[in-house]
Amino acid sequence: DDDRSILSVLDLHTAELSLPSLPTGVEVRSWIGATPGELVESFVRARNAMRDAPVPGGLEMEPWTLELQRRDEGRCIGQGKPQHVTVALEHGDVVALTGIRVPEARGAEIVFTDDTTTVPTARGRGLALAVKLESLRRLRGERPDVARVATQNAAHNEAMLAVNRRVGFVPVLTLTSAVVEL
Repeated sequence: DDDRSILSVLDLHTAELSLPSLPTGVEVRSWIGATPGELVESFVRARNAMRDAPVPGGLEMEPWTLELQRRDEGRCIGQGKPQHVTVALEHGDVVALTGIRVPEARGAEIVFTDDTTTVPTARGRGLALAVKLESLRRLRGERPDVARVATQNAAHNEAMLAVNRRVGFVPVLTLTSAVVEL
């Protein structure tokens, strides 16, 4: 089971995207492109929460750094696909995040999500659901040309699969990975 991932798709035009109530002291913030300077260090720390996410084949993710963040943002912007990012902030720190890679050019029928994660100390409070819903709600309002959003998760990542089902994503494909050491 740990070598499979599930590709799921959401019909953005018909999805029910009501934002749930946020815990006291938590606010949601969104942007397109580069992470604001005052949040980038906190964002990088939060993105490292992905390192304990189940991945196909049991691979280990490398630590995420400020340099990798800025390089990734620059590449996406340079390719005309800036990330649409939504975060949950608590006491000014990023505690949950999600992203969607969206081409600037209109006419993209389908776009793909990027990482969604919550820092370990903030898990179990519905923050991944909240940032994902807000991100999709904003995308629908800003880009009516986008009809579908796809996401991919390890088949044994029950937490994110449950979030995606709750949002309305429907599994459409199971992918199997193989790791070969040479």
